Amino acid sequence: MKKLIASSLLTLSLVSCNGGGGNGGGAPGYTHNQLAQKFVQQLNLDSEFSVTLVKQSTLQDDYVVIYDPYTDSYDAINIDLYDPALDNAADYYFSNSGVGYFDLDVIPGHYEVDYSYGIIGYDYDGYAIYGYEPYETWVVTRYRDRNSNVTFEKSAASVKDLAKVAALKEVAEISKSAQFLSSEFGLSLNRGKEVARLAAHWKKASKKGMTNAEQDTFSTELLGFSITDGMSAAKASAEGDSSSLNSLLDAAASKNSITPEHAGKLMSKVFGL
Repeated sequence: MKKLIASSLLTLSLVSCNGGGGNGGGAPGYTHNQLAQKFVQQLNLDSEFSVTLVKQSTLQDDYVVIYDPYTDSYDAINIDLYDPALDNAADYYFSNSGVGYFDLDVIPGHYEVDYSYGIIGYDYDGYAIYGYEPYETWVVTRYRDRNSNVTFEKSAASVKDLAKVAALKEVAEISKSAQFLSSEFGLSLNRGKEVARLAAHWKKASKKGMTNAEQDTFSTELLGFSITDGMSAAKASAEGDSSSLNSLLDAAASKNSITPEHAGKLMSKVFGL
Protein backbone atom coordinates (compact mmCIF):
# COMPACT_ATOMS: atom_id res chain seq x y z
CA MET A 1 0.00 0.00 0.00
CA LYS A 2 2.83 2.37 0.87
CA LYS A 3 4.59 1.69 -2.42
CA LEU A 4 1.40 2.41 -4.33
CA ILE A 5 0.90 5.74 -2.55
CA ALA A 6 4.55 6.76 -2.97
CA SER A 7 4.66 5.95 -6.70
CA SER A 8 1.32 7.65 -7.32
CA LEU A 9 2.33 10.79 -5.52
CA LEU A 10 5.44 11.13 -7.63
CA THR A 11 3.26 11.60 -10.71
CA LEU A 12 1.04 14.26 -9.12
CA SER A 13 1.59 17.93 -8.38
CA LEU A 14 2.90 18.16 -4.84
CA VAL A 15 1.48 20.67 -2.40
CA SER A 16 4.30 22.99 -1.36
CA CYS A 17 5.04 23.42 2.34
CA ASN A 18 5.69 26.56 4.36
CA GLY A 19 9.23 27.95 4.23
CA GLY A 20 11.01 30.14 6.70
CA GLY A 21 12.82 27.52 8.73
CA GLY A 22 12.29 26.47 12.30
CA ASN A 23 10.77 23.35 13.80
CA GLY A 24 7.13 24.27 13.33
CA GLY A 25 4.27 23.70 15.73
CA GLY A 26 3.15 20.64 17.63
CA ALA A 27 0.33 19.00 19.51
CA PRO A 28 -0.45 20.44 22.97
CA GLY A 29 2.23 19.41 25.43
CA TYR A 30 4.83 18.57 22.77
CA THR A 31 7.60 20.51 21.08
CA HIS A 32 8.07 19.76 17.40
CA ASN A 33 11.16 17.63 18.10
CA GLN A 34 9.38 15.63 20.79
CA LEU A 35 6.42 15.13 18.48
CA ALA A 36 8.74 13.95 15.70
CA GLN A 37 10.24 11.27 17.91
CA LYS A 38 6.83 10.23 19.20
CA PHE A 39 5.44 10.00 15.66
CA VAL A 40 8.23 7.71 14.43
CA GLN A 41 8.04 5.59 17.56
CA GLN A 42 4.29 5.09 17.16
CA LEU A 43 4.56 4.60 13.39
CA ASN A 44 6.95 1.70 13.88
CA LEU A 45 4.41 -0.12 16.05
CA ASP A 46 2.56 -0.83 12.80
CA SER A 47 3.85 -3.92 10.96
CA GLU A 48 4.07 -1.97 7.68
CA PHE A 49 6.69 0.39 9.03
CA SER A 50 10.27 0.23 10.24
CA VAL A 51 11.37 3.79 9.54
CA THR A 52 14.25 5.86 10.93
CA LEU A 53 14.00 9.54 11.89
CA VAL A 54 16.67 11.28 9.80
CA LYS A 55 15.86 14.98 10.33
CA GLN A 56 13.55 16.16 13.09
CA SER A 57 14.30 19.85 12.45
CA THR A 58 14.21 21.02 8.84
CA LEU A 59 14.08 24.31 6.99
CA GLN A 60 10.47 23.49 6.11
CA ASP A 61 8.05 24.15 8.97
CA ASP A 62 6.31 21.13 10.50
CA TYR A 63 8.15 18.53 8.40
CA VAL A 64 10.40 15.65 9.41
CA VAL A 65 12.51 13.46 7.14
CA ILE A 66 12.38 9.68 7.62
CA TYR A 67 14.14 6.80 5.89
CA ASP A 68 11.90 3.92 4.85
CA PRO A 69 13.90 0.72 4.20
CA TYR A 70 10.90 -1.02 2.57
CA THR A 71 10.82 1.51 -0.27
CA ASP A 72 14.49 2.45 0.14
CA SER A 73 13.59 6.13 0.14
CA TYR A 74 13.90 9.30 2.19
CA ASP A 75 10.48 10.87 2.74
CA ALA A 76 9.37 14.20 4.21
CA ILE A 77 6.21 14.00 6.30
CA ASN A 78 4.17 16.90 7.68
CA ILE A 79 3.31 16.23 11.34
CA ASP A 80 1.69 19.59 12.06
CA LEU A 81 -1.75 18.06 12.74
CA TYR A 82 -0.55 14.84 14.39
CA ASP A 83 -1.82 14.39 17.96
CA PRO A 84 -0.56 11.23 19.71
CA ALA A 85 -3.55 11.29 22.04
CA LEU A 86 -6.05 11.19 19.17
CA ASP A 87 -4.34 9.83 16.05
CA ASN A 88 -3.07 6.44 15.03
CA ALA A 89 0.35 7.22 13.48
CA ALA A 90 -0.07 4.86 10.50
CA ASP A 91 -3.54 6.19 9.71
CA TYR A 92 -2.21 9.74 9.98
CA TYR A 93 0.67 8.88 7.61
CA PHE A 94 -1.67 7.61 4.89
CA SER A 95 -4.38 10.25 5.28
CA ASN A 96 -1.82 13.07 5.10
CA SER A 97 0.38 11.60 2.38
CA GLY A 98 -0.97 14.15 -0.09
CA VAL A 99 1.23 16.82 1.50
CA GLY A 100 4.22 14.52 1.80
CA TYR A 101 7.37 14.38 -0.30
CA PHE A 102 8.57 10.90 -1.22
CA ASP A 103 11.76 9.37 -2.62
CA LEU A 104 13.84 12.48 -1.97
CA ASP A 105 17.25 12.87 -3.58
CA VAL A 106 20.08 12.79 -1.04
CA ILE A 107 22.69 15.54 -1.38
CA PRO A 108 25.62 14.46 0.84
CA GLY A 109 27.31 16.98 3.12
CA HIS A 110 29.91 18.94 1.20
CA TYR A 111 31.96 22.13 1.05
CA GLU A 112 30.88 25.07 -1.07
CA VAL A 113 32.80 28.23 -1.91
CA ASP A 114 31.33 31.43 -0.50
CA TYR A 115 32.70 34.97 -0.31
CA SER A 116 33.18 37.32 2.64
CA TYR A 117 33.68 41.08 2.44
CA GLY A 118 36.46 42.56 4.54
CA ILE A 119 40.03 43.79 4.67
CA ILE A 120 42.20 42.09 2.03
CA GLY A 121 45.29 44.28 2.38
CA TYR A 122 46.65 47.77 2.93
CA ASP A 123 47.76 50.44 0.50
CA TYR A 124 51.06 52.35 0.58
CA ASP A 125 49.67 54.90 3.04
CA GLY A 126 48.45 52.24 5.39
CA TYR A 127 44.76 52.50 4.58
CA ALA A 128 42.74 49.31 4.53
CA ILE A 129 41.74 47.86 1.16
CA TYR A 130 38.38 46.10 1.19
CA GLY A 131 37.27 43.36 -1.12
CA TYR A 132 35.85 39.84 -1.37
CA GLU A 133 37.75 36.75 -0.31
CA PRO A 134 36.65 33.17 -1.00
CA TYR A 135 36.25 30.68 1.80
CA GLU A 136 34.87 27.19 2.08
CA THR A 137 31.71 26.54 4.08
CA TRP A 138 30.32 23.15 5.09
CA VAL A 139 26.81 22.35 3.89
CA VAL A 140 25.03 19.62 5.84
CA THR A 141 23.35 16.67 4.14
CA ARG A 142 20.21 17.79 2.33
CA TYR A 143 17.15 15.97 1.04
CA ARG A 144 15.51 17.45 -2.05
CA ASP A 145 12.33 16.67 -3.94
CA ARG A 146 13.27 16.49 -7.61
CA ASN A 147 9.82 17.56 -8.82
CA SER A 148 9.22 20.68 -6.75
CA ASN A 149 12.88 21.40 -5.84
CA VAL A 150 11.84 21.80 -2.20
CA THR A 151 14.83 21.10 0.04
CA PHE A 152 14.83 19.74 3.57
CA GLU A 153 17.88 20.30 5.72
CA LYS A 154 18.99 21.34 9.16
CA SER A 155 17.72 24.70 10.40
CA ALA A 156 19.74 27.85 9.71
CA ALA A 157 22.61 28.93 11.95
CA SER A 158 21.68 30.01 15.47
CA VAL A 159 22.57 33.36 16.99
CA LYS A 160 25.39 31.61 18.83
CA ASP A 161 26.74 30.18 15.55
CA LEU A 162 26.66 33.61 13.90
CA ALA A 163 28.42 35.18 16.89
CA LYS A 164 31.15 32.56 16.62
CA VAL A 165 31.60 33.29 12.91
CA ALA A 166 31.83 37.04 13.64
CA ALA A 167 34.43 36.40 16.34
CA LEU A 168 36.54 34.25 14.01
CA LYS A 169 36.31 36.92 11.32
CA GLU A 170 37.49 39.58 13.78
CA VAL A 171 40.43 37.39 14.80
CA ALA A 172 41.43 37.02 11.13
CA GLU A 173 41.21 40.79 10.54
CA ILE A 174 43.28 41.51 13.65
CA SER A 175 45.89 39.03 12.45
CA LYS A 176 46.11 40.78 9.06
CA SER A 177 46.32 44.19 10.70
CA ALA A 178 49.05 42.96 13.06
CA GLN A 179 51.16 41.77 10.13
CA PHE A 180 50.82 45.17 8.47
CA LEU A 181 51.72 47.05 11.67
CA SER A 182 54.72 44.78 12.15
CA SER A 183 56.07 45.36 8.65
CA GLU A 184 55.16 49.05 8.40
CA PHE A 185 56.05 50.34 11.88
CA GLY A 186 58.57 47.80 13.14
CA LEU A 187 56.35 46.39 15.86
CA SER A 188 56.85 42.82 17.01
CA LEU A 189 54.06 40.53 15.85
CA ASN A 190 52.76 40.13 19.41
CA ARG A 191 52.73 43.89 19.97
CA GLY A 192 51.17 44.32 16.55
CA LYS A 193 48.28 42.09 17.65
CA GLU A 194 47.88 44.10 20.85
CA VAL A 195 47.81 47.36 18.91
CA ALA A 196 45.38 45.89 16.35
CA ARG A 197 43.02 44.81 19.15
CA LEU A 198 43.24 48.25 20.75
CA ALA A 199 42.54 49.91 17.41
CA ALA A 200 39.53 47.60 16.82
CA HIS A 201 38.22 48.47 20.28
CA TRP A 202 38.79 52.15 19.61
CA LYS A 203 36.83 51.92 16.35
CA LYS A 204 33.88 50.19 18.06
CA ALA A 205 33.88 52.47 21.10
CA SER A 206 34.18 55.62 19.00
CA LYS A 207 30.89 54.78 17.28
CA LYS A 208 29.15 54.83 20.66
CA GLY A 209 30.92 57.99 21.77
CA MET A 210 33.97 57.75 24.05
CA THR A 211 34.51 60.05 27.00
CA ASN A 212 37.76 62.04 27.23
CA ALA A 213 38.90 59.78 30.05
CA GLU A 214 38.28 56.66 27.90
CA GLN A 215 40.21 58.21 25.01
CA ASP A 216 43.13 59.03 27.31
CA THR A 217 43.16 55.48 28.68
CA PHE A 218 43.22 54.04 25.17
CA SER A 219 46.02 56.37 24.09
CA THR A 220 48.11 55.57 27.17
CA GLU A 221 47.78 51.83 26.52
CA LEU A 222 48.79 52.30 22.90
CA LEU A 223 51.43 55.02 22.98
CA GLY A 224 52.37 55.56 26.60
CA PHE A 225 50.75 59.00 26.93
CA SER A 226 47.25 60.43 26.94
CA ILE A 227 45.61 61.81 23.82
CA THR A 228 45.16 65.09 25.68
CA ASP A 229 48.95 65.37 26.12
CA GLY A 230 49.44 64.33 22.51
CA MET A 231 47.13 67.01 21.14
CA SER A 232 48.77 69.63 23.35
CA ALA A 233 52.26 68.60 22.20
CA ALA A 234 51.16 68.60 18.55
CA LYS A 235 49.76 72.12 18.92
CA ALA A 236 52.99 73.35 20.57
CA SER A 237 55.04 71.76 17.78
CA ALA A 238 52.95 73.53 15.14
CA GLU A 239 53.75 76.79 16.94
CA GLY A 240 57.49 76.08 16.87
CA ASP A 241 58.16 74.20 20.12
CA SER A 242 58.75 70.50 19.38
CA SER A 243 60.33 69.53 22.69
CA SER A 244 57.13 68.08 24.19
CA LEU A 245 56.29 66.19 21.00
CA ASN A 246 59.79 64.74 20.82
CA SER A 247 59.47 63.55 24.42
CA LEU A 248 56.19 61.86 23.61
CA LEU A 249 57.69 60.24 20.54
CA ASP A 250 60.43 58.78 22.74
CA ALA A 251 57.77 57.52 25.16
CA ALA A 252 55.79 55.90 22.34
CA ALA A 253 58.98 54.35 20.90
CA SER A 254 59.86 52.90 24.31
CA LYS A 255 56.30 51.65 24.89
CA ASN A 256 56.28 49.74 21.58
CA SER A 257 60.00 48.89 21.29
CA ILE A 258 60.32 50.79 18.00
CA THR A 259 62.24 53.81 16.73
CA PRO A 260 60.99 57.39 17.29
CA GLU A 261 60.50 57.65 13.52
CA HIS A 262 58.20 54.63 13.53
CA ALA A 263 56.46 56.00 16.62
CA GLY A 264 55.73 59.21 14.70
CA LYS A 265 54.19 57.23 11.85
CA LEU A 266 52.14 55.20 14.31
CA MET A 267 50.83 58.38 15.95
CA SER A 268 49.85 59.78 12.58
CA LYS A 269 48.22 56.53 11.53
CA VAL A 270 46.09 56.15 14.65
CA PHE A 271 45.36 59.73 15.68
CA GLY A 272 46.34 61.86 12.71
CA LEU A 273 48.84 63.79 14.86
